[in-house]
Amino acid sequence: MEKGFYAFGTMNYIRIDSAMPVKTQDLLLQNMQEKCEKLDDLLSAFKSESDIGKINANAGKVMVSVDAVTFRLLKYAISYAEASNGAFDPTIRPAVELWKIGKKEERVPEKNECQRIRKLVNYKAVRFDAVSQSVLLEHPGQALDLGGIAKGYAGDVIRNELIDNGVTSGILNFGGTILTIGKKTDGADWKIGIQNPLQERGAIIGSVVLNQDALVTSGVNERFFVKNGIRYHHLIDPYTCEPARTGVLSVTAAGDCAMGLDAITTALFILGVEKGIRFAREMGVEALYLCEDGNILATKEFAKGKYQIEMKKKIQQ
Repeated sequence: MEKGFYAFGTMNYIRIDSAMPVKTQDLLLQNMQEKCEKLDDLLSAFKSESDIGKINANAGKVMVSVDAVTFRLLKYAISYAEASNGAFDPTIRPAVELWKIGKKEERVPEKNECQRIRKLVNYKAVRFDAVSQSVLLEHPGQALDLGGIAKGYAGDVIRNELIDNGVTSGILNFGGTILTIGKKTDGADWKIGIQNPLQERGAIIGSVVLNQDALVTSGVNERFFVKNGIRYHHLIDPYTCEPARTGVLSVTAAGDCAMGLDAITTALFILGVEKGIRFAREMGVEALYLCEDGNILATKEFAKGKYQIEMKKKIQQ
């Protein structure tokens, strides 16, 4: 049985293969949808009444009391920012709003606008009070965006819930964040396609095997616009507040924690191949880079190991 629903700014799908009665499966999937919607209500930067919306509205003013989930996830987000030296930064929202990529108002801002916004992108300016479970952004104009970690967190939560409820085979697709449970009911592996980042959605350049693991991809094809022959994508470099230019078209990471992979793939894209592969090894995840020059580079478990990668030799334009 499969269920699709909208949350976290994207469509999400949960498929379970189970011998449970149909009504039981349907109720379970409905409960999972409701859990995701509640998480979205807490974590969305687009909802003024969410915890994140309230923190952003009170930037530079007062501490905001938040739900335990929000507090914990923000702590995780800051830990990934620290580990990546700011390549992943949950305070990136002012830069995202400046470019408005994916919206009707998308634009190429002036250099001085990016430089001005750069002062607001600083994960070190997030303050926590564990006693009151409160959060503050130090400077007016700062804003949080957990879009780079919330889907993965939700995926981990839902997969664990499904397993606890007796599901032994299934797959979750939360806007390209993929998690699997066991194998298919016929014993076959789950085989996940790798998107060609230069072609329309569904154009596959390769595949990997994924069993009881997670897979996340960040790429230039997800949200972008083209102006004067230049592609401006949504992966904003916190160091410049402009779309990252590291010679990378997409990066895919695999491991056991979708929340971590969500944050890490963003950092891997921003860091580029050399620094990124080093960071992936430090974080204990596997990375696969598709590069602008057509080369495909991967860490050991993608290249030779458990994920059984099958790729075309070159990226078709």
